[in-house]
Amino acid sequence: MKQIDRLLIEAKKMAGYIEKELTLAMIWQDGHLWTSTVHLWDRVQGHRPTVETTTHSTEEAAMEYINALSEKYPNSRDVVVIVDDIPG
Repeated sequence: MKQIDRLLIEAKKMAGYIEKELTLAMIWQDGHLWTSTVHLWDRVQGHRPTVETTTHSTEEAAMEYINALSEKYPNSRDVVVIVDDIPG
């Protein structure tokens, strides 16, 4: 099923159809858990992005989640993933 999903995504990219695109991704530690937030934009000027926030047990799980979303919602530009490692 994953292979079919990837083929559909690739076909949509090749056809120039993008439903939404990932425009921002952040990960930060919250106690013993890791939180990831992504913004998904429908590419319509003036529309606010959909914000999805999830909690993960490890930093790696949060990165895997964001990587999966970046494949599902490809961006027309490169997206920087911010991992908050600033104390305080």
